[in-house]
Amino acid sequence: MNENLEILLGSTKNIASVNVDNYQKIEIINKTSQIMEYDVKNALSATEIFDAEREANDVYRIYGRIEYLSLLNGLKSNYSKLEDFFLPVNTGNKNILNSFKFYLLRAANSGYTQIVGSTIEYIRYFEVIATPTDFELYNAGYTNNVYGEQVYAFNFNRDFDITPYVDAFNFPATELFLYPQYVPGANGASPIQLETMQRTSWGTNGIPVQVPFTPATLNIGNRVYGDLIEYSKSLFLQIPSTQHPNEQIYYIATPYIKPAIVITLGVFFGVPITITIPAVNYNLIWKYNPFIPLRLRYFYDNLNQVNTGTTTYAQASSIPYYATSIGDGNYVWRDIVPQGQTDPTTNLGVDYPFVNKKRYLFSPIVLDISPDLNDAHTFQVFTEIKFSTPTILNTKPISNLNNIGKPCQ
Repeated sequence: MNENLEILLGSTKNIASVNVDNYQKIEIINKTSQIMEYDVKNALSATEIFDAEREANDVYRIYGRIEYLSLLNGLKSNYSKLEDFFLPVNTGNKNILNSFKFYLLRAANSGYTQIVGSTIEYIRYFEVIATPTDFELYNAGYTNNVYGEQVYAFNFNRDFDITPYVDAFNFPATELFLYPQYVPGANGASPIQLETMQRTSWGTNGIPVQVPFTPATLNIGNRVYGDLIEYSKSLFLQIPSTQHPNEQIYYIATPYIKPAIVITLGVFFGVPITITIPAVNYNLIWKYNPFIPLRLRYFYDNLNQVNTGTTTYAQASSIPYYATSIGDGNYVWRDIVPQGQTDPTTNLGVDYPFVNKKRYLFSPIVLDISPDLNDAHTFQVFTEIKFSTPTILNTKPISNLNNIGKPCQ
């Protein structure tokens, strides 16, 4: 039961007492104030904060797996006969560890060469951003490919901040490139013959030709002759050239000696009549693409267009730094697909782990060194290779696939 309490003034208690106001006065005012989006009273979204931090961070740690497919894997370090290319050895051989120097490249920010007579074709150059001292290659534990050969793991032992990386057309980097540069060896013939190399060149007219190429030790900032691309300014688009073969190819010539051949024509009065075809020096030609793309991110498929003279401030302020001016205050660009999302038109996107303030890009790679069958002699050698007749199995394999979903017997 509530009871009413009466508060007596101090003067009614004692003549010397001071009257005290026991109620607190509240001032009512009308004043506007900003409501903060996030304050101590709001529930925070960990997902939104994670996505914001990841999008604001352009630091990558790059690692991956390499499957090396080549007849040069297992080749003798010193070879002189054709059989040396087809009889792998376990020791003293050429392999991925001693036959390549690995670099990391990005599209160069200047110096592209325009093809004469074309308004859209350019020879693209690359710039070194990491050297073999930044690269680690080792056997992947308990991992072989379908041929029973060792698979390798690689890692760049430092991080890469791609924020300043733009190419000659001011496109932000969407790819980096692993660059395995072959190290030419020698054969065991006398005199010693070194392997030689060639690469593709488009000259000034866009027609691909093979030109001599001598690998050299590269440093950070050095440039590498690249491939052929098409660039459309109005569409903000770069693609491999559709006018000419666009892929860069490195060619490796491995010399060997074809031994002399003695041919018996017949026997005359008990004396064999023979002719001798002398030994000849030949080359086998091998080829590979030296620029292996490592995907960082994608552009959206839709094109954005804004005119700074007619658009609102909000729209103008949203124009990214890499937008391309096409004149009269008009800008075009394509937005970058955020991490963890996909473009609904192309279904492309990436979702790399984001830990310790960096994105971890894992890339499985196939490094394929194949014979160049466009070379007449190499084609002849490989057409003469004979394989044993395969054994045909007549026994039907036992399978339970047809019984899936049926009751057990």
